[in-house]
Amino acid sequence: MGHGLAKNLLKQGHAMTLLDPHKHGSPRSLVAEIAIIVVGVLIALGAEQIVQDLHSRADERAFQETINHEIGLNLFLYDMRSRQFACDNRRAGELKTWLERARSGGNVPALWPSGPTVITPYRGAWDNRDAQVFNRLPAERRQKYAEFYDELSNNWLVIQREADQWARLVPYAEAGPISLTDRRTVRPLISQIRGANEVLQENLPISRKIAEVLGAKELQPDGLPADVLKHLADCRSAIASPTETAEMNVRR
Repeated sequence: MGHGLAKNLLKQGHAMTLLDPHKHGSPRSLVAEIAIIVVGVLIALGAEQIVQDLHSRADERAFQETINHEIGLNLFLYDMRSRQFACDNRRAGELKTWLERARSGGNVPALWPSGPTVITPYRGAWDNRDAQVFNRLPAERRQKYAEFYDELSNNWLVIQREADQWARLVPYAEAGPISLTDRRTVRPLISQIRGANEVLQENLPISRKIAEVLGAKELQPDGLPADVLKHLADCRSAIASPTETAEMNVRR
């Protein structure tokens, strides 16, 4: 870009041609003219560098604002999941009691295998980031951004596995006896559900600390239905009521 400015200076008539010492008086005046030309070119190049630096800083600020906004949305995902920790601990306990009751061989109530309510993570801005802008950020800040999204990937994997474990309990959403084979299938699922809840309780605060260092604040996604948040406070039992059991049987 500096060569471009130099060419512009030539087009604008700035003297970059060889000077004839016989036409410009003494050697001292010739040196002065050359010095003026050199200083002019250096000033032009310096001004261009300043403009370039200003553009770079603007790009970096825009990048950080965009990624911090996305992190804020993911913090809302974490908040949703955190609000359900106590409920899920209770529900896991209900499942354990239900399974112990099934050992008698008698009928047990139907399950209501509904896992925690969550939204999918946001990562479009991070996955499509400008590598050149990102690499201009301070090394420590780049590291923190990478750490947050590594944690997000790991936590989302735990959440997905947790949802799958609840889904595998759907066959037991009907009252009746539970065989030994079924009990052997259900017991590790209950253990995994409880384990996922415990892992997330330990992991999510780590992400919050990283976000705090980056200056990202929690943000609620636009268009989120209001009843979603209201339902988070309703800790539905993992055991279906007789009415719910009848409704599920009708759907079948």
